[in-house]
Amino acid sequence: MWRYWKVVDPRKAIIATGLLIAFVSASIHLIQISGDRYNINTWSAPLADVDKATRKMPSTSVAAQNAPMPAK
Repeated sequence: MWRYWKVVDPRKAIIATGLLIAFVSASIHLIQISGDRYNINTWSAPLADVDKATRKMPSTSVAAQNAPMPAK
């Protein structure tokens, strides 16, 4: 291993490793936030399904759920 560090400058190797990790993490992050394109975000319901579910709910139950707490 000591021969490797005679050929490669340790400071450059550490900086290159850090840049590689930053590039990979940024790439993964950008792929995740563009989840609609790659269908990654399967844990959340699509907007069309959410709209259908809210249309089926009666408005009185929504109002009752959002009612303020009674005063004591």
